[in-house]
Amino acid sequence: MTVLARTGQPLAPDRVHEVLARSILVDGFDFVLDLRRSAGSYLVDARDGRRYLDMFTFVASSALGMNHPALADDDVFRAELAEAALNKPSNSEVYSVPMARFVETFNRVLGDPALPHLFFIEGGALAVENALKVAFDWKSRHNQARGVDPALGTRVLHLRGRSTAAAATRCR
Repeated sequence: MTVLARTGQPLAPDRVHEVLARSILVDGFDFVLDLRRSAGSYLVDARDGRRYLDMFTFVASSALGMNHPALADDDVFRAELAEAALNKPSNSEVYSVPMARFVETFNRVLGDPALPHLFFIEGGALAVENALKVAFDWKSRHNQARGVDPALGTRVLHLRGRSTAAAATRCR
């Protein structure tokens, strides 16, 4: 059995792109994110300490910014998050206290009594897949209620072009 151990050798931030380029396509930003010193809406380059206003937000997935104090300074939260991330259980089949607490909090803060059921998706591709399934199901039921063949609700509009937005703007 092979055991991976830390080498104890730190990696200098100015070598990050070089090391990554040996194994992956490195065509992102010329920037090395400092995960500790970046805060709020500012990202810090680990190579030189320069701060940048974050207008990227990791493709709009970082709504709270970096190291939000309500999360970063809460030792109990961080420990629970590390434990869940370390083990990454499949929450749809295996249940845990942190998951139950999350669902309880989600319902309390964002819940809607008219929509009592939750369905969580992790990742963009799975979210799109499930959104399409919901749309097909709704359209089929809508058609059936009007006496139309439910199979007509199973088609997807396909736009060609560099992006959906670009294609949509060409379809006047």
